[in-house]
Amino acid sequence: MINRRHALAAAAVAIGAISLSARTDAQTPPAPPAPESPYAVTYLEVEPKKADAARKMLKAYRDASAKGTGVVQFEAFERIGYKSHFAIVEQWASAKAREDHAGSAAGKAFRSEITPILITAYDERPHYALSVGPKAATPAPLYAITHADIIPPKKDEGVANTKKLADVSRGTPGNIRFDALTQASRPNHMTIVESWANRAAQDAHTVAGPTKAYRNGLLPMSGSLYDERLYTLMK
Repeated sequence: MINRRHALAAAAVAIGAISLSARTDAQTPPAPPAPESPYAVTYLEVEPKKADAARKMLKAYRDASAKGTGVVQFEAFERIGYKSHFAIVEQWASAKAREDHAGSAAGKAFRSEITPILITAYDERPHYALSVGPKAATPAPLYAITHADIIPPKKDEGVANTKKLADVSRGTPGNIRFDALTQASRPNHMTIVESWANRAAQDAHTVAGPTKAYRNGLLPMSGSLYDERLYTLMK
């Protein structure tokens, strides 16, 4: 009798657990779809003696990419003070357009040509928009590209603060562009792309209250150094 009671109790517990699991599964909302990632930011570092050759390759690739299907913006940059450091910032009509271009003849040819002179891997990072403004009508004299890395437990706070910085900085005196992008594969990593009328305007923004507040707040939640790099647009 005791064994039978125990068996019935165990069966009731099992049925209850199954029922609770079913209710829990039914109440769990589906995961949101992944954001479109029509942006890409690529960092290139080549052998110093091959910088001129890399520059020619980048110009040819930029010109070919500007004719690609679905391209919105394709810019190649050279880092100020580091002649062998380059960056590419792309925007496409869709993630598929970006992926198709990367797999195109022009995309494959560029990677094949530049890989032998790289001193580190081809560092391409797909992104999606966090806070972006309209496309700039004209090129700017000075650009800043910054990588911000937030520790995972502070991701939401760091993302919100980065978006706020972009929103309040865009259109300030001398600012031409201020876009914040989120890395598709690691949403706690963001890239800030800025352009300025001159260095004085960029310096003024650096010491402005919102910028200092952002950077001071970022420090305790940052996973790496605040990596701001200044560039000129390749002509």
